[in-house]
Amino acid sequence: MRSATSQHHHSSHNAIKYGGSSINIIYNPHHIINYYTISAKITTTQNHIQKSPHVHQNFNMATNAEANRRYFDSISDSYDSKPWFAKVNAQVTDTLRSRLDWLGVPFVNTGASNDAKEVKFLDYACGTGLMTRALGPYVTVTRGIDISPNMVSTYNNRMTSTGLSPDTVHAVNGDLFDKSNPKPAGLAGPEWHDFDIAAVGFGFHHFEDVVHSARQLKERLRPGGVLVINDFLEGGDVKADEEGNPIEGTAGNHAVHKHGHDHKHGDDGTHKHGHHHGHDHGHLHDHGHSHEQPTKHDVGESSPEFKQKMAASIVVPHFTIDGVKKFFTEAGFVDVDVITLDERSYMEFAGKKLWRTVLVAKGRRPLETGGEKSEL
Repeated sequence: MRSATSQHHHSSHNAIKYGGSSINIIYNPHHIINYYTISAKITTTQNHIQKSPHVHQNFNMATNAEANRRYFDSISDSYDSKPWFAKVNAQVTDTLRSRLDWLGVPFVNTGASNDAKEVKFLDYACGTGLMTRALGPYVTVTRGIDISPNMVSTYNNRMTSTGLSPDTVHAVNGDLFDKSNPKPAGLAGPEWHDFDIAAVGFGFHHFEDVVHSARQLKERLRPGGVLVINDFLEGGDVKADEEGNPIEGTAGNHAVHKHGHDHKHGDDGTHKHGHHHGHDHGHLHDHGHSHEQPTKHDVGESSPEFKQKMAASIVVPHFTIDGVKKFFTEAGFVDVDVITLDERSYMEFAGKKLWRTVLVAKGRRPLETGGEKSEL
C-alpha cells in the first residue's frame, strides 16, 4: 500500500465555455477548488480577452451574434404575426416601391424603357422575408442570409408555399460580419457575389460594428450596386396610450439603452464599439453562424426570458440621419441619402406601445472607373 507522499497525483484538464471562448481549468482530485477560485480564473481570462486589442472585438461580436441567434430563433413563429406588423410591413413596402428610382438601380417589371432583364438581390438578416416581399416583384433572383436557423426555415417555407422555386428565392444560415471569418466558405460561391441590390430590414440596430457590417455588404455588391436599409430614427418615438393613440408631448427616445459595459457613441449618433449590452427596447428585426440545432421557446413577450433575449440582441436602439450617412460613407459608399417614412409606425414590444419614426438609407458601391460619383 502506497503512502500518501508516494502517490501519483493525476490532474485532468477541463475546458469551460465562456462567451464562445474556451478557458482551461486544471483539476486535481487532491486539491480543493471551490466556486470562487474558478470564478476568479474565468473573470481574469475574460478581462484578458476583452483587453486584448485583437481578441476584444471578435469576443464581443461573437457574443452579440449568439444573442441575436437565440432571440430570433425563439420568435421565428410569431415574429410577424402581430396585427400591427402588417401595417408596418405595408408602410415599408409602399415607401420602397414608390421610390424605386431613388434606390438607383434598374429593376424589372417597372414598365420603364430601361427595365433590366436580370436583377440579383441579397436580403441580409432576412428574417421571415419583409424586404424580399417588398422588392420581390422587381428582381429576378433573391438570396437571403440570416443568423437564425429557425428564421431561415420559416423564410424558405413561406417562399416555397407561394410556388417560388429555390432557384429563384432561397435563404441560408450564415454570418458575413464575423471578423475572425470574414469570408465564410459557405458563402464564397459566385451566387453570393455581384448583387445589384442588398437590403437589411430593421437589422442594423443589432450589429456590433455598423461600419464593418456595411463594408462587408458592399463587398457583396457589383460595382454600382446599392445597399438599402431601414431602421429607427433617434428622437423619433412617441408614447402611445392603452388604446394605441399617440400621447401628445411625448416625442423623444423611448427605446431606452441600458449600458452593461463601456460603450461609446459618436456625437453624430454612430455606434463606435462596445461589449454586450441590455436594452429596454422593442424592435422588428441581425446576425453569426451556429451548428446548434434550432430551439424554439414558447414564451410570451412579457416573460423575463423573452425580455432578456430581446435585450441581449440589441446594440443601439436608433440612429441619427447624420450618423447613418457617416457610417455609410466610412464604409466606402457614395450617393448616400437618408429619408424617413411619411408617417410614424405603431409598434408593441414587451409591454410597450410606441409610435416610431422609421428611416430608410441607401448608398452605392462606387464604379471601378476612378473617382466617379454617380452611376445613372
